[in-house]
Amino acid sequence: MQRGSIFVFIVTALLFALSCGKDSRPADNKVTNVAVSVKTPTVDAVSGSQFISITCSGQWTLSCNATWVSFSATSGVGSASIVLRYEANTQTAERSASVVVTCSGKSAVVSITQKGVPSGGEDPGTDPGTDPGTDPGTDPGAVQPDADVETLEATDVTYYSAQINGIYYQATSIPRDVGFEWGISSTNLSSVAEYDCEMDSTSDSFSFVLSGLSESTTYYYRAFAVIQEGSAFKTCYGQICSFTTLQDTSGGQGGGQPAGGQRGWYELPVMNIATSGDYMYDADNTSNYYAYHICPDIYSGGKKARNYTVCWSAEDHCPLWVAAPRHSMYVGSANRTNAYQTDPDIPSSVQYTATSAGSASGCNRGHMLGSAERTASTAVNRQVFYMSNIAPQLSEGFNTGGGGWNTLEDWVDGQVCSDTLYVVIGCYFKQFTDGYGNTVNPKKITYAGRSDVSFPTMFYYLLLRTKSGQSGKALKDCTASEIKCAAFVRAHSNNLKGRSVSSAEMMTVSQLEAITGITYFPNVPNVPKTVANASDWGL
Repeated sequence: MQRGSIFVFIVTALLFALSCGKDSRPADNKVTNVAVSVKTPTVDAVSGSQFISITCSGQWTLSCNATWVSFSATSGVGSASIVLRYEANTQTAERSASVVVTCSGKSAVVSITQKGVPSGGEDPGTDPGTDPGTDPGTDPGAVQPDADVETLEATDVTYYSAQINGIYYQATSIPRDVGFEWGISSTNLSSVAEYDCEMDSTSDSFSFVLSGLSESTTYYYRAFAVIQEGSAFKTCYGQICSFTTLQDTSGGQGGGQPAGGQRGWYELPVMNIATSGDYMYDADNTSNYYAYHICPDIYSGGKKARNYTVCWSAEDHCPLWVAAPRHSMYVGSANRTNAYQTDPDIPSSVQYTATSAGSASGCNRGHMLGSAERTASTAVNRQVFYMSNIAPQLSEGFNTGGGGWNTLEDWVDGQVCSDTLYVVIGCYFKQFTDGYGNTVNPKKITYAGRSDVSFPTMFYYLLLRTKSGQSGKALKDCTASEIKCAAFVRAHSNNLKGRSVSSAEMMTVSQLEAITGITYFPNVPNVPKTVANASDWGL
């Protein structure tokens, strides 16, 4: 049986998914050794994936001479485990590919060979050895060792995560691997959560926490154990079980799982979420990652309140947008923590590599969602110091006392209301001219330990709320005439210091969508995207 047909998950290594990844950095000349190896050099005709191990003390790039092979990342720093994916082979002839890792002029090569389709015409898209609808005792593709594996009931099921459990016993030897196959169909358990490590005994229980799941969705899973019999390794399976994640029907501050197309939190742009291990990314643009942060100790409606959701660009190494609710419940007496750290829900390799900005770029650490907007508790404030919520902002006249961004932030503070103000704070990286005539051109800068950070050419604040601010109604229950929304857009320039907010920088939601290519507020049915009245905002 060829396991790991889509993603492989491992406890000791958090992997990230960047199809033909775009994280490239200059070569490091301090390289002592370069090596690459695959877990299984010969694979079946079906599509699948496996780990490849890279040994390197510097910065490396990864390439392949075959289009049917792709990687979860094509560059990085230091030794790493990367997911290699391969497409199904529809031909009878086997095929081979060479995987090359290069580091400061040194290269290492490893080959992977894929079998062809048997001459009898077997469909390569269906692996008979992994069909969960087949009795594992008679499955010719999965010979059973002298061991029993049982799939146990899932526990700690939430809106976006669950713990799946299993047990093996009476094994003839300590299993080499244990884990779970899982997916959204009982006939296609295409993802694998695997402990690729030696167990302690021939009888033991094991579990795995799946995260980044979708709310109100049924998932299927079964446990397995890989046991050695003689010189061969064989796989034993438990029965298929299922669980259904909870559904968050609230558009308020309550926690849960963000959904960006059909339902979900009011502030969210469209999000086409896919998952790999512990990470969420955009299925249409795999260089964009998503993370959402729930307040550890602040509650709303009996659930932990959400803090903010971020979309992070691994291409620009900068946040694309941060979406959040603004309400008085998030403001208290907690002090500013200055707890700068990488976001644990986004691969660290695509984030800033240092928590200090440095002075070379002339930029400081600019919050998207501000520290002063999250002071209800110390734990909540610490979350806004994740580097995913930080962007390079000019320190002379933009993110400083009386600077252009600070002036806009202060004005937005006055728009917070008891009905909740929903905001999207975003960056843009192409040439931009604002309503005051300031033009900024794109460039790459050295910032926070990276030399490949895109300089934001403009920042925007997108605001959505009821007109009265105290209607007591949810936005989904409001008519278009009861809602106001607008974008306030400023070029990333020092020229805006001291300039008050005016209608010159205001846009409709539709106008901003045309610039950024992002669809905003899909979860508010009657949002008036083509209307932006200055008088509604006191301008």
